[in-house]
Amino acid sequence: MLGKIPGMDVHWGLVIGVLACIGSWILIERTSFGFAARVAGGNVRAAQIQGLPVGRLVVGLTALAGAFAGLAGTIEVAAVQGSANGALIAGYGYAGILVAFLARHNPLAIIPVAILLGGIDASGGLIQRRMGLPDATVLVLQGTLFVVILFCETLYGRFKAFNPDLWKRSA
Repeated sequence: MLGKIPGMDVHWGLVIGVLACIGSWILIERTSFGFAARVAGGNVRAAQIQGLPVGRLVVGLTALAGAFAGLAGTIEVAAVQGSANGALIAGYGYAGILVAFLARHNPLAIIPVAILLGGIDASGGLIQRRMGLPDATVLVLQGTLFVVILFCETLYGRFKAFNPDLWKRSA
């Protein structure tokens, strides 16, 4: 079992997660492997023309992502559940996709976004008890947040209200 950080009511998974995000950022932003991965992720055809091993990059990054998912599952079992059981199916995949999208695939931005969405998710029981709202209220809030961000991304640059560059020029 993973214990709690001394003086806090949080287990060591938080520290491991922050270190994993920092390590990912270093890998992606400061190494040639990360540069090749960004090129291949941005335009596969351009990466192939440059001679990058796109297939190996995809397989390697998929394996790395799977390793991080396994690490997260291990921390969940070792710090929260205590043993692997049927309660582990909790929709973390959906939350992970939402966190990655809101953080714009930046490993350092994942830290505050994950804390925000984790706080919203953790407040679900409190919302249900104190306000008399259903359990699905948190899912509705997360879905609404996703739709609003998606809406803003779609309209960005199309109208003056959604394009900060036009605001600077007109001032």
